[in-house]
Amino acid sequence: MSAASPVASVLIPLAALVLTAPPAPAMQVGKDKAEAMLIEADRLPLDQAWEFLTRLQDLDVPEDTLLKTLREVPEKLGPVGKLLAAQALLNLDEDGTQSRRAVELALPLVDVSQDKKVRRAAIELMGNPGLGPTARRDAREGLMKLLKDDTEDQEVRLEAARSLYFVGAAEQIDYARRVLLDFLRSRDRDLKISGALALAEIGDMISARAVLEEIEDEPSARGHLARTYLRLERKEAEHERVIRRLLQNQLRKGLGHGQQGRFDLLEKLLALIERYHMEGASLDEDHLVESAAKGMMKALDRFSSFMTSDEYRRFTFDLGREYGGIGAFVNNDDGQFQITRPIYSGPAYSAGLMSGDRILEVDGWATHEQELDEIIRRLKGRPGTPVVIKVWRAGWTEPKDISLDRAMIQVPSVNSLMLPGDIGYAEIITFGSHTSQELEAQLRTLQAKGAKAFVLDLRGNSGGFLSQAQRICNLFLPKGKVVVTTKSTIGDDERYACERDPAFADTPVVVLVDARSASASEIVSGCLQDHHRARIVGNQTYGKGSVQNLFEVPDYPPERFEDLNGNRHWDEGEPYFDDNKNGEYDPGPRARVTISYYFLPSGRKLHKLLDKDGKPRNPDYGVMPDVEADFDRLDAKELWKNAVIAEMLGEGVFKKYVDEHLNSASKEQFLELALSDGGDTGRYPGFDEFYKGLDTKLSKDDVRKWIRIRIREKVADFRGQAWPGGRLYGDYQEDVQLQAAIAEALRLLDRDAQAVAEYKGIWKYTPKKKGEKVGKR
Repeated sequence: MSAASPVASVLIPLAALVLTAPPAPAMQVGKDKAEAMLIEADRLPLDQAWEFLTRLQDLDVPEDTLLKTLREVPEKLGPVGKLLAAQALLNLDEDGTQSRRAVELALPLVDVSQDKKVRRAAIELMGNPGLGPTARRDAREGLMKLLKDDTEDQEVRLEAARSLYFVGAAEQIDYARRVLLDFLRSRDRDLKISGALALAEIGDMISARAVLEEIEDEPSARGHLARTYLRLERKEAEHERVIRRLLQNQLRKGLGHGQQGRFDLLEKLLALIERYHMEGASLDEDHLVESAAKGMMKALDRFSSFMTSDEYRRFTFDLGREYGGIGAFVNNDDGQFQITRPIYSGPAYSAGLMSGDRILEVDGWATHEQELDEIIRRLKGRPGTPVVIKVWRAGWTEPKDISLDRAMIQVPSVNSLMLPGDIGYAEIITFGSHTSQELEAQLRTLQAKGAKAFVLDLRGNSGGFLSQAQRICNLFLPKGKVVVTTKSTIGDDERYACERDPAFADTPVVVLVDARSASASEIVSGCLQDHHRARIVGNQTYGKGSVQNLFEVPDYPPERFEDLNGNRHWDEGEPYFDDNKNGEYDPGPRARVTISYYFLPSGRKLHKLLDKDGKPRNPDYGVMPDVEADFDRLDAKELWKNAVIAEMLGEGVFKKYVDEHLNSASKEQFLELALSDGGDTGRYPGFDEFYKGLDTKLSKDDVRKWIRIRIREKVADFRGQAWPGGRLYGDYQEDVQLQAAIAEALRLLDRDAQAVAEYKGIWKYTPKKKGEKVGKR
């Protein structure tokens, strides 16, 4: 025993060591396995790497170990490995806690320098509806940046719009849908088809159907997808017909025999959902009821709808365009809250605030990484109340505190500019509550400057108040002239006519429209066309010729408030009774019901009528232009320029040039360039040296154009007035549709655009020939 005891004394401690060792080695082994798999996948093309997702999730590794690896290891990986890790995090995410890290990994991969497949996959990942609140906010900001960049690759923009639709707030969802609708008008057939498929994916089959039917017989993947969407829609339509018959039968029973209430079916469905649906216990019953209300209104026609209280509040702001605040357009750029452009009649501009200024604090509350809506809410308030903001501007050594008094801000709905050739140009953004007064004032100003003809730009204007359309027509038509007639099945026809003598009885008028001009825009353009008072230039309009009234919903009244200014609606800062304790004023829901159709003075019906397949029954819907003209777009062979310009914009190349050369001595020179540079690069200081340093395949003219766009954005602050349109829209040097309108206005004055000195060297418009698209170079 004595001989064995030394051995035992060694073995026992070793055994104890093994039994009591921490589990770190096992955890490390699991971490190493996951890391090795990610590294292996990172070396593969993206299409092949996706199969590793299943292998990762099937690893015999504790879930917390795998999650830790996925969060930490990707910093060592390339784009493919990071994408794989981000998607794996989302696949394992049950409560939204991993999604922020997933989006952090995906965001840098949407950069223009990345492979296109990687970019599109990262964008698709950011459209995951299961993202947590912070991740969703970050994804929205990244997607909006891509969509706002007109030079971005179009396929990338399309993917970004699709993703934004699934993670955006209400305004962003609407914006994403409008971007997708723009693709339906693309001259590139592949982009048009991709746009239609994306619209079908978000549920807008009415818009997508015509294109899907064109390709449903194609023996291709997209043809198969189109057939699938159309088949599902037809089945859904059949289901709706069955449900409608059931509801009708239920209603007859309720009315005829007093047995069951007409909404008994909905109550039974709610009970079934709560009992059997996987998430039934946690579903929001109010949301389900609102969704049922939306579905019922949608079944009536394309424009009837149910608006929640939040949706109605946003709707009324868009029309009224008034609020109490500091007066600035703002956004959140990488978590930094900044002014994109001051409203030039507001307190912010009067206090010296400029585009690009960053607001760091509002009354001592830091804005960094805060939600955009919450920052805006703190800036708004009752007119006359003070607010202190901490502002930082590039070039300042430290931030400054600026004290402002809030004011009633009226967001302009009209922008105007005097164009060469004695043409007054006015862009009407919407038909808000003061638009006719704004337009009249600005046209009088233009007339005082020598305007002998007017161009009214209604492109992209989706409408607004009928009364404002009536008053705008009355600016050009004599008292008693019919503007529009509404006809319904429940009352007498209503005839809207001019009520006073016109302010501009004899001045020639040209109206510019496109496929997004709708409703009130179509009334103005159609009325002036029917009375031979204006020439219409552009594209066939949208065809929205129905009238909707907003009705309060019984038992869901607006919250009570103290009407301090006596205008009979609640304004920011007015005291109110927060009945539902949600911390914000609720105006109550509204039912938007189609009650009649518009008819133009000639008897033409504006409204686009659709058959059961969603195709127009009346191809002459809307307003047809007297002169057809398309907006100038790059040919397919030049689309490479978009990627190059997007990269330069991301690096701030044009901004740096403008900031370096824009000083007190050259402000007037830059104002002149913003108006017109004659297409001459020699008018830009140091241009040749700057261009040479770019080492780019872009032409000098391409670079000149984008420097000038940046100059126009910059000098708007100096002139204290916004430019009509945006970027290339509304710029008579680059906007071929606007040039077509100018040419028509000059023709009405018996003048030729080529005889106007300022148009020489920059004129691109040539009248459209049969079968040819204007603007194609």
